[in-house]
Amino acid sequence: MRTLLSLLLFGALLTPSTARAQWAVGLLGGLGQDHGWQGRSSWMGALVERRLGDSTSFVLRLSGLAFTPLERVYGETVVADDGTTDVEAVMRELIGRSAAMLSVRWPFLTVPCDGGHHRGAYVMAGAGWEHARVRQTGYAVQEQVGPESVVVRERSWTVDRFVGAAAVGAQYGTRWGSPFLEVHMNAGPMPYDTDLWGITLVGVQLGYRYVFVKR
Repeated sequence: MRTLLSLLLFGALLTPSTARAQWAVGLLGGLGQDHGWQGRSSWMGALVERRLGDSTSFVLRLSGLAFTPLERVYGETVVADDGTTDVEAVMRELIGRSAAMLSVRWPFLTVPCDGGHHRGAYVMAGAGWEHARVRQTGYAVQEQVGPESVVVRERSWTVDRFVGAAAVGAQYGTRWGSPFLEVHMNAGPMPYDTDLWGITLVGVQLGYRYVFVKR
């Protein structure tokens, strides 16, 4: 699936076109509630956009995101190394994530401004791949060696998920670029139960894009 997505992505971005005003680059950042990993998430990233042609308003966006590490702490009963004793433990998970998204943006409201710039609103839909690495450490609740708790479990694993995304946004074009605001919603398999699908992330995203040639 990731190989197919990569081929479609590079094919769409590199297809020759006679459109002049089609390339843009930008930066973005956001904050939201992650229902999949069960915590607040924040992220930063970069984007590259290409308008699909002179006769269309559709814009293809490729974005790469890096999430701030998310920490989960919860209680669990684990089996000790001898296999016979159940130990009450505090489990700490540190989750690091990154993602790549391919989206199509379509403006449904566009107002021309002085200097050939535009402002307005748009909708966006796309899909992408999220990679996560989870580091889990379990500390015994009642056992201590001096000031330190005894580690009863320590492991790590990775989770890769295909996710879909939808957004509505607004932008304001100026001679220095276009700041924008977007409300995002992602959906896909839940990381702790990949057979269960649902809304994984809801958040707000701010960004700035620079178009190399004005429309």
